[in-house]
Amino acid sequence: MDINNAIQDYVQCITNNAVTTPTGGTWLSALCLYYNITEPVNGSWIQAYCLHLGITATVNGSWTIALANYYSIAQPKNGTWWYAIADDACNGAPPVGSFIWNLNSNLWEAETRTWSLT
Repeated sequence: MDINNAIQDYVQCITNNAVTTPTGGTWLSALCLYYNITEPVNGSWIQAYCLHLGITATVNGSWTIALANYYSIAQPKNGTWWYAIADDACNGAPPVGSFIWNLNSNLWEAETRTWSLT
């Protein structure tokens, strides 16, 4: 999983799939807009989101690590902090509305939702 997919998974999970496109240019801007955060702080959407959650300082100079710390995550997972954050927020499950291969009765290409291998 690349970092953009991990951020997308986090955003979709945390909003119960209410956010479905990277509105404003990124998944983080879409998340902020969902919470009525209309401007980045110091040019940073993650800083704006962290402030919204009450996170007021970076951890090791990083707002991403500060967000991980908010969820009591002590280390990255699969090489990224975002993967660890998404995994924690979704409890290791695919986002709500995702389909699991071989456990779905929809016809091939008849749906538009994201598939998961877990």
